[in-house]
Amino acid sequence: MTTPPAASKRLLAQRLLLPAECEAILWDMDGVLIDSLGLDIRVCNQLLKTHLGTDAPLSEAFIRSIFALHPPAFWQRIFEHLEELHGLTCPPASRDAILEHYEAARTETAFELLPGIPEILHAARLHGLRMAVVSNNTTRDVHAILERSGIHQAVDLVIGNDLEGFQKKPAPDGYLHAARQLGVEPARCVVVEDSLLGLEAGFRAGCHTVAVTTGGTPFDTLIGCGMANQVYAAFTPLLLSIQTGDIRKKQILTPNDFVSHMVEHIAWRLGMGIRLEWNNDQWTDLGRLLGAHLGQMPRHKDHAAALGMIDDGSAEIVIDLNTSHPEAEFIRGAGVDAEWFLGLRCEQASSGRPMWELMTGLAQGLKARIGVRLCSAEDPHHAWEGIFRTLGITLNRLLDPLPAPILHAEPRATPPAKEARFTIEEADLTRCKAVRITAESALTVIVDFSRASDHAFVFDVAESIAVGSLPDLLTRLADQAGFSLRVECHALALSSSHVVLEDTGLVLGRVLLEILKARMVATGVNGAGSSVQNPEDLNVPVRVGVSVEGRKFLCLVPLNDSRDALRQRFLVGQDVLHGIRSEDLDDFLDGLVGGLTASVVVHFQSIPEPESGWTQIFHQLGTALRETFAINPQRKGMPPGVKATLL
Repeated sequence: MTTPPAASKRLLAQRLLLPAECEAILWDMDGVLIDSLGLDIRVCNQLLKTHLGTDAPLSEAFIRSIFALHPPAFWQRIFEHLEELHGLTCPPASRDAILEHYEAARTETAFELLPGIPEILHAARLHGLRMAVVSNNTTRDVHAILERSGIHQAVDLVIGNDLEGFQKKPAPDGYLHAARQLGVEPARCVVVEDSLLGLEAGFRAGCHTVAVTTGGTPFDTLIGCGMANQVYAAFTPLLLSIQTGDIRKKQILTPNDFVSHMVEHIAWRLGMGIRLEWNNDQWTDLGRLLGAHLGQMPRHKDHAAALGMIDDGSAEIVIDLNTSHPEAEFIRGAGVDAEWFLGLRCEQASSGRPMWELMTGLAQGLKARIGVRLCSAEDPHHAWEGIFRTLGITLNRLLDPLPAPILHAEPRATPPAKEARFTIEEADLTRCKAVRITAESALTVIVDFSRASDHAFVFDVAESIAVGSLPDLLTRLADQAGFSLRVECHALALSSSHVVLEDTGLVLGRVLLEILKARMVATGVNGAGSSVQNPEDLNVPVRVGVSVEGRKFLCLVPLNDSRDALRQRFLVGQDVLHGIRSEDLDDFLDGLVGGLTASVVVHFQSIPEPESGWTQIFHQLGTALRETFAINPQRKGMPPGVKATLL
């Protein structure tokens, strides 16, 4: 690539974005330059077994949590952990021996460099950048480790934790001293760290801080600490290639799956295949890169607008390519407060800022003004999908896509596109099994009204997705409806919490529909039901009605409150039942309604507490489904609904 993705940054080895004013890189060592975490995970348990004979191994998660500490403090936490958790006391002599053998293993090991480090060190030298290593290890040990790892000659300076008069990290002393020794102002230094302790040291020193997850700290934790200017998942190459062709040929890898999904919407509406590998949280830079590529395409015209939507999210967008002030802005007048909307979490993102940064960068790279009018924001993820789908539609009216990749990396095999598949098996009056496989998930759902088997649930999803007590909710629904339920869900590619719940609801609804249609023909079935059976049921706080009519409709009705109040206090931004997102439970209902091709209405006497309210919805929905699926000989052969569309 001949130019960096942002005018204010330079790109080193296609892996690391640095401020243009950067004159020096100050590296932490463990977990940043070298893979010492792997050694800790392997060696710590060996040493404990040798010296203590313990069969109580340390978990990888625990070792990661203390990885940033210097060796004496690292082992002190281990000894405390063993005593607290297992009642094991390590004698002082054994402690000294363990620490001695551990430090010997570190200094005698030729550590592997972490991916991308050799290329970045080489590129930094070519750009004339000064470099130092600032570590929470002794200076002697750092020299030995760097020498054995083959990169000692790449750095100008080594600062250990044993310099007289200097405090260890998180104090800024080491980084301030390194900057002075190199003759560079701290503000022109970039600190690269993998831990909160190290980030605090670099932050307090006044340096530009870069965090990377190759040590012990997760991506979201590094972002949320407020001390990192940039966060990287790894120093892998940046790659973008977009070309006309099969739009199913897509590989989009970023540290934020929902941002990936928004990029996917743009490519999809432009009718283009895409391959994107982006290793950091600099979404504005990603937008600039994408916008610069799109800006190379021939134009049909300079102005375009579109209205787009997905489910209950809709937007209007206008793009002006003939402007001297490229920017993205929300257009007022649609009744949705932009700041409130941007502050809402969305899928795994804690707020909408990453998506808006992507939009802002795209406007800058495209050299366009993008005006966004958000018209419906019932659910943040549908609203964002509506925005980016509309953006893609508008771009398609402006541009003529061409196959012109602008970033190149070493060749990699592109995985074949996955074909969607939906298979119905064993459908009869009481039992049905369905298997649905898409590019995002693989789901198997079995419903059995004979209840010959027990409930069973498997959710194999990314760690960032909180399934929480979803099995308990599904059990409650199935018990009330009168069937046993088995669900197996695998969703690890482009993992998205709403995909897990919406797809589960969709396939469950489709399975139920097959049983209902079989009963409709063979025995007759009610086809409609509600949780209100007696006058006193009208006093129940949450009430549900179901009608299977061959069309999808979901409506949540607050009887004594405003729709906005229901959205803000119940539907959006609530965590319930051990971490399930309220938005995702709404998506489950939406999926169920779509699969069952039913109308479902939920009445709220007043807005309940989210925890109890969602439990009541699943309970009452199960009650309504029990009546819906009850056999009714008088309706044999008769489809539900006055239009008789369910045939």
